[in-house]
Amino acid sequence: MFSLNKKYIFYGGSIVVSRGLEYIVLFFAAHFLSKNDYGELEYYKKFVEVGSNILAFGFPALILSYTKSKESKVYFYLLSILFVLGLCLLFSILGFYDPIWFLLIPALTFYALYFNGGIAQSYQIVHLGSNYASLYKTIISILFFGSVFVGIYFFSVRGKAYIYPSLCLLPIALIYSYLDLKKSGIEIRKIKKYWNLFKKLLQNSFTLVVSNFANFMFLYTDIFVIKILSDSANTEIADFSFALNVVSVLLIVSMTLIQVDIEKLKNQSRYLFILQKRILILTTLLSLLLVIIYYIMINSKFYLNFNETFILFLIILIGKIFSSQANLYGTYLIILKKFKLNLSINLISLILNMLACWLGYRLYGLIGLGIASSSMLIIRCMTLFYFNKKYINPESGVSKPTKL
Repeated sequence: MFSLNKKYIFYGGSIVVSRGLEYIVLFFAAHFLSKNDYGELEYYKKFVEVGSNILAFGFPALILSYTKSKESKVYFYLLSILFVLGLCLLFSILGFYDPIWFLLIPALTFYALYFNGGIAQSYQIVHLGSNYASLYKTIISILFFGSVFVGIYFFSVRGKAYIYPSLCLLPIALIYSYLDLKKSGIEIRKIKKYWNLFKKLLQNSFTLVVSNFANFMFLYTDIFVIKILSDSANTEIADFSFALNVVSVLLIVSMTLIQVDIEKLKNQSRYLFILQKRILILTTLLSLLLVIIYYIMINSKFYLNFNETFILFLIILIGKIFSSQANLYGTYLIILKKFKLNLSINLISLILNMLACWLGYRLYGLIGLGIASSSMLIIRCMTLFYFNKKYINPESGVSKPTKL
C-alpha cells in the first residue's frame, strides 16, 4: 500500500471538479434533452475533442516530455500557440464550404490551446507546477461547463451547446496568454533561436499528432461507427455515450498520477512500476464503486431511458480498466522519445479497431460494438506493456539503449 501525496489530492481534486462539472452538464443534458439532441451533443463533443487534438499538433506531449530548462518551456509555449493559431487560420477556409466550421474552428482552437489537456495546461504543469495547473483547470472548467449549461437550459443551442462557449472564452484566454508571456520577458533573438530548434522538432511533433489522432480515434471509433452505420445514429450515440461517460471516470486515476509525477517519470525509470501498481489498485476499487452507482442511476426515474444499457456498461468498463494502464505505458514511450514506435502501435491499433468495431456493430449492434472496442483496448494495453518491458530493466529501472 502507499500514502497519497498531497499533490495527488490537490491535482486529483481539480480533475474531480472538472470531470464533476462535465458530468453534471452531461447528465443534466441526458435528462433534459431528447435522446436525439443528447446524441447530437455527444457527437459534437467527440468531434471537437478529436479535431482539437490534431490542431494541438502534439505540442502538449512535446512540452511535457522534451522541455527541461525554464527558458525552453516559455519559448516552446509561445511558439506552440503561434503555430496553432496559424493552423487555425488555414482551417478556417473550410468555413466557406460549410458555415458550421466558423463555429467549430474557435471551439477546436480553444480546446487545443486552453482546455484540459491542452497546450496551456501542459506548460503550467512543467513551468509553474501541478498546484498552479490545478487552479487553472478548475477555473477554466467552471467557465466552460457553466457556459454549456446556460446554453442548454436558457437558449436553444441544445445539440450544439459544446461549440458556442469558445466564441467568448477564446479571446479572453488569448489575452491571458499575452499578459503571462509578457511578464516572462520574451526576446526576439531568442524566439529565432528556439524557432530553429522548434522546426527540427516539428517532425517529431507531426509523428505525435498523427499518433495522438490515432489514439483519440481509437477511443472514439465506436461513436463514429454508429454515426456512419446507424439508421438512428443520435439515439444510439446517446445510449453508448451515456455508459461511456460514467466509465470514463476511471481515467481520472491515471491522468492524476501521471501528470503530477511526470517529472519523476522523466528522471526515474523505475518509477514507472510504482505508478503501474498505484493505478491498478485505485482503478480496481473505483470500478467496483462505479458498477453500484450506474445500476442505481439507470433504475432511477431520471434515467429510465437508459435502463437497458447495464450490460453494455459492464463491457465498456472492462476495456477502460486496461485503457487506464495503457495511458501510463503510452506516456512513458513518449518520454523515452520512441515517437515512431508509439505512432506504429497507435496506427495499427486504430486500423484493427475500426475493422473490429465495424464488424461487431454489423453483427450484434451496440453490444457487439462494445465487445469489439473493449477487446482492442485490452490488446493495445498488452502491446504497450510489452514494449515498456522491452526498453526498461525492471530490476535496475534503467532504460535500455535501443535503435530506432
